[in-house]
Amino acid sequence: MLIRLAMWLCVVSPQFKRLLWRRWYQYLAGYRQSEWRFMNYGYTSLREGEPTLALQPDDEPNRYSIQLYHHVASAVPLAGLDVLEVGSGRGAGPRL
Repeated sequence: MLIRLAMWLCVVSPQFKRLLWRRWYQYLAGYRQSEWRFMNYGYTSLREGEPTLALQPDDEPNRYSIQLYHHVASAVPLAGLDVLEVGSGRGAGPRL
């Protein structure tokens, strides 16, 4: 019931929606900061037989987020180029 009320308030009040998302982001940003490196939904292929991306054991908890960066960055040749990532996260992607 509380969720329905919050959803309704988000529809009728853009100010409430901004406040809610700002608070939610602050909550998530403070959650185990040392363990939470990525703020994306991630990626996994739906194609059968596609090879699995090899990762270090420490990177396994972030597999889907890392796969998203790999999928996007491998779409074009980047060798010898400077790359700028524009986003609003923790900056873990460019460190891959």
